[in-house]
Amino acid sequence: MKPLCYVRYDGLSRACGCARPFSTFAFGGKGLISFWAAITFFVPSATPAATSTGSGIAARYPGDKNIGSDPAVILADDFESYTSPSELWNKWDNVYQPRNIRIATETGNVFAGHKALEFSLPISSTEVANALSKRLSPGQDTVFLRAYTKFDAGYSVHGSNHNGLRLSAKYPGPGIKPPANGTGFFLFLLQNNVLGTPLAGEVAPGYSHIYAYWPSQRSAYGDHWYPTGMVKPFVSGIGTQGDWLAFPSQYPDFHPMPNFLPQRNRWYCDELMVRANTLGKHDGEVKYWIDGKLVSDFPDLNIRSISTLKMDEAHITLQAQHSERVNKKWYDNVVIAKQYIGPMTVASAISASAAQFQNFSSRLLIEAGDNVGIAGFVIGGSEPKKLLIRGLGPTLTELGITDVMQNPTLELHDSSGSLIAANDDWKNTQQAAIAATRLEPANDSESAILATLQPGSYTVVQAGASGGTGTGLLEIYNLDPVASSTLVNMSTRGLVQPGNGALIAGCSVDGGSGANNVLVRALGPSLTGLGVNGALADPILTLYDTNGNVITADDNWKDTQQEAIENTALQPPDDFEAAIFTTLTTGSYTAVVTGKNGNNGIALLEVYATQ
Repeated sequence: MKPLCYVRYDGLSRACGCARPFSTFAFGGKGLISFWAAITFFVPSATPAATSTGSGIAARYPGDKNIGSDPAVILADDFESYTSPSELWNKWDNVYQPRNIRIATETGNVFAGHKALEFSLPISSTEVANALSKRLSPGQDTVFLRAYTKFDAGYSVHGSNHNGLRLSAKYPGPGIKPPANGTGFFLFLLQNNVLGTPLAGEVAPGYSHIYAYWPSQRSAYGDHWYPTGMVKPFVSGIGTQGDWLAFPSQYPDFHPMPNFLPQRNRWYCDELMVRANTLGKHDGEVKYWIDGKLVSDFPDLNIRSISTLKMDEAHITLQAQHSERVNKKWYDNVVIAKQYIGPMTVASAISASAAQFQNFSSRLLIEAGDNVGIAGFVIGGSEPKKLLIRGLGPTLTELGITDVMQNPTLELHDSSGSLIAANDDWKNTQQAAIAATRLEPANDSESAILATLQPGSYTVVQAGASGGTGTGLLEIYNLDPVASSTLVNMSTRGLVQPGNGALIAGCSVDGGSGANNVLVRALGPSLTGLGVNGALADPILTLYDTNGNVITADDNWKDTQQEAIENTALQPPDDFEAAIFTTLTTGSYTAVVTGKNGNNGIALLEVYATQ
């Protein structure tokens, strides 16, 4: 079981803060519970193949709020405070080519909040170098640099193109090879570039790779390291093999990884780490993550021989020698730190005016092992939120549901996987407090947890006592509807079967604006890459209103609303997955996932507040 990765909910109807009986509506000729559960399963917007790292600094600061106050953070900039590029000097030490820099405010060109940084390459046959740089004083042995980045939809540069995240030590400028004895300088830049003849499958903006100046450098103008272990340029004797492939005994910890090609017009969370080696040892390392997944790692490096050679600058950049069109790249939520930063929580892309989810719930078949009921949710904002979590089973027989979970149990985990609370029979713990909410389960063998939680990501696991199986209902109730923190995202993973075996989730929406933008996703094929066996090959998603009327439905997300969905930066990773972007008024809604042509499989149903 992986309690922090897979999530699912099934819920019961409750509105306006008062409990009421389960409500049903007609669907396909059968009565179903009217659910209102939304869900959070963090799936990266890209599909890097490598494994993820542990929680970083960002996990402690939902939405990156106050992340700059962390003692490990050197700089944090979300660009929200600027009205003009001239103000960038308030946080950065140098701003190169400010005439090509703009503070962007358009929807889709901002990852979080209301502003981002835009670099432009004008049509030019001479070199243009746009950048922001930050001096690192004192110099650092290990630095992490994270930024959300996006290339424009038609981005295409022929020839040299340096873009992305750079960390360097005493870099004197281009065209100089560092001394082979490690007493000079080094530079590592995470970038995308189609270099010379495209590699297999490579198109603009080019595979992600490291542009490097280091003691074993091949060319005066830098080397290009690819995740596979290939290095350009070609050299006699070893060709395009990197040293780690040509001399494996010197690099025993190197493991090739697939090349990664980002899509244009899509936000990614890029993070570069450089660790200078201990003097006399080959323990330096350069690695990078995309959307929290480790994509490339170069260990066992010897890049310095003197202790004074430390990283003294960090850059974000967009540079090219030749641009035949106006090419643009956007940056948002940049953080420089001494420790791994990681992506923002899902709530980070959601503004303060987002839809207010008051209740979440989901119903599904709960089995043993990896197929227990798993649900995740995100609390956004700045204040703790009081929630009641219920795991129901026997009560469902009143709705005509057979094979119910007879004795459900609950566990609540934080973002690190630590157990916060657990319950078997709800009266065994917190009986008086739970009863005071007037939402206590109807059956003594059902479970409940009352908790006040800080903003962040959480996971709930519903299982059967002694390995029992059956249909269960997992609910989350917001007991602080007026608090400045909100439930902004939830997700449910479950087995989809024909007939009554659909994956069903529901949510109640309440927002001060009266209308709220919501993205609902149904994932299947992309779960295979995350280690889920038997994923649903082609999910179909249908959204219903409180009366059981179909609002809209979707099979493959690119068939309709492609642009609107991409503008949320939450588009499904696979074309056969489904998504619906819609504006909901205050009320209750139900999302249902079925398999095309009646197919079975594991699916993930998610709901995000996006405005």
